[in-house]
Amino acid sequence: MFLASDLIRSRCVTDGLIKSYAPENVKQASYDLRLGPASYVVGDGAPIHLTENQRYVTIAPGQFALLTTLEELAIPSDLLAFITLRNTFKMQGLINVSGFHVDPSYEGKLVFGVNNIGPSDICLRLGEPTFTIFFCRVDGTINGARPPFRDELPLQYVQLLGGSSITLSKLQAELEDLRKKMLLYAPLGIALLIALILNLMKK
Repeated sequence: MFLASDLIRSRCVTDGLIKSYAPENVKQASYDLRLGPASYVVGDGAPIHLTENQRYVTIAPGQFALLTTLEELAIPSDLLAFITLRNTFKMQGLINVSGFHVDPSYEGKLVFGVNNIGPSDICLRLGEPTFTIFFCRVDGTINGARPPFRDELPLQYVQLLGGSSITLSKLQAELEDLRKKMLLYAPLGIALLIALILNLMKK
């Protein structure tokens, strides 16, 4: 059974299910999580920390990024959460590629791996409702717990994704450069080939 809005609000107040939650973000049977400050776009030199002076992060077509939530979660042992991107961003081509659930007993912020498969840049803003989370009851006993994530992106995540990012704009630029080189060198190559053929015919 999934928790409805009244139970989500109640668990936030009594159990601290979502710390610093915004009541207006509670929907019929879900909660809209806001974009947090820690983010990393593959191809950038290092992660960035969004602030009031730098509130936006842009993900180009074909680019991969790590995003975080503003809220911290404290999932109790009797709940399992399911997560997704809001439809607003799905329609632009942003997809979640990092997983779709949060285990019981998890505490901390969430890290999302996303990819822009759309045709245009996608701009995200600090504090904007970006992800949706649903809570489902779990029967029985669970074992183990994941280490919490707080404010900074785990170093191993950034290292695994380090390096240059191949985006559609970069591919387009490389194709245009290749086209120019072909236009420049193709006539020369053809002339040399004709000269070689004529020279062989003389022999």
